[in-house]
Amino acid sequence: MKFNNLSHDEKLDIQKELLSLLETLGGKNHFLGLIESVKENKQHPLLNKTGKYHYPTGTISWNKEIYKDKILSIKNYLIKNSQEDNILNIPDAKMKKNILNTIHTVGKLVFIIKTKDGKEYEFKAFNNVSENCVTLNPIFQIIFFDSINNTKKILSYK
Repeated sequence: MKFNNLSHDEKLDIQKELLSLLETLGGKNHFLGLIESVKENKQHPLLNKTGKYHYPTGTISWNKEIYKDKILSIKNYLIKNSQEDNILNIPDAKMKKNILNTIHTVGKLVFIIKTKDGKEYEFKAFNNVSENCVTLNPIFQIIFFDSINNTKKILSYK
């Protein structure tokens, strides 16, 4: 997702979704603390074998282990095809095969952010728009793959 290339309405939709998450987490500082914690980690948080990632004010959990090749296929997709919204339209056959395998395994997972005061926020890695269109969930991308600067840009968009 190249935030600058999105339409005004798409930017506002993503911001609205992100603000909903901020409200659940207890505000901007708690959310940015979560993002910084994810970025500071030596190993990608999604690679935790327990299906949990603990950050200072809560936990992110999912229901099964995710392997490194799945994380790499998402990263490669974001690097090489960030202009393409529909993941199924990737021209590179090998990358398309890898990302389809990732969609089949990671796409079924539900990620739950639970704060220490008991509030929860659920999201999936992918949005199935239709049978022929699958997009990466912006919240999943923002938390696990985007830069902090891009996240701040989304939060301050007017």
